[in-house]
Amino acid sequence: MNIGPQVKCQVNTCVHWIKDLCAAGNIDILYEEEGKMAQQQEQTECKTFYKKRGLANFIGGMDNVNWLGMAKEYVMPGQQMSPSVTCIVSSCKYWAQGDLCNAQEIDITGIDARECQDTDCSTFVDR
Repeated sequence: MNIGPQVKCQVNTCVHWIKDLCAAGNIDILYEEEGKMAQQQEQTECKTFYKKRGLANFIGGMDNVNWLGMAKEYVMPGQQMSPSVTCIVSSCKYWAQGDLCNAQEIDITGIDARECQDTDCSTFVDR
């Protein structure tokens, strides 16, 4: 598993969101419009977004949970959960070969998002 940049997340409606951290095991950053590479952050999205809708929905999102990171957060509050990051937005200056992100930290925005298109990678910088 690739451990990427530190992830800060403001998407409070996502099942993986815990106090501005991401509890997912892996997050996928994509460009919103198929066939058209992003040129600004609003054209990116966190495809891992999974809207909170109750207990059944929470259980459905359990297949992508960073259990080790959550245990660390419980034992040492404030520690980074460090999900791996897969990014296919090759127009970003932080994109690296193999669909990796070489930024030290990425910020995912989209407070009150209803679907993944309502989220953005605000760290995106056009090459």
